[in-house]
Amino acid sequence: MATQQGGDLFIVDNSDTDWKVSAYLAEWCELSRAIDIATGYFEIGALLSLREKWQSVDRIRILMGDEVSFRTKRAFQQGLGRIQAQLDGSLEREKERNELLEGVPAIVEAIRSGKIQCRGYRRDKFHAKTYITHSRSAVVGSFALVGSAKFTYPGLTSNVELNVQISGPEVRLLQEWLFCATAWGWARPTWA
Repeated sequence: MATQQGGDLFIVDNSDTDWKVSAYLAEWCELSRAIDIATGYFEIGALLSLREKWQSVDRIRILMGDEVSFRTKRAFQQGLGRIQAQLDGSLEREKERNELLEGVPAIVEAIRSGKIQCRGYRRDKFHAKTYITHSRSAVVGSFALVGSAKFTYPGLTSNVELNVQISGPEVRLLQEWLFCATAWGWARPTWA
């Protein structure tokens, strides 16, 4: 359900067959120069659920808890060049059986090139779930979707989630919380 009630409240909860968190993010991919993601758990299927839409974004930064699935860990390793030759053949065979894996080589290349930047938060259990989109248009500005949806395939497509869109100065506060140097080791982003 995506609804607006009582002013500017906008909820995305995956209950509508056509309007899921993945659809929300896919639309923002077309409008955004950058997307910052905080997620307790990241699975490469989340990017695959966006199909090729994520490729139109200039930069995606993902801050995640230090738990990732084996498939995601394998893709990171590929992106870093550690086991790329060994997995190429198996990925091609797997793509023939599983069309969802069709986008993996593009994700691997985006990680290798720095278009997708990933950091793990290891100090404490990291359980945040926030998606901050930075529009190409200054008139539109930045928005955030904050709630329960992890950056996983089920979190974006099938789990019942409660996420609320935030705009205005609150997005700046979220951005500062997410990318403060003490928590992340990243400098304040120049695009924010």
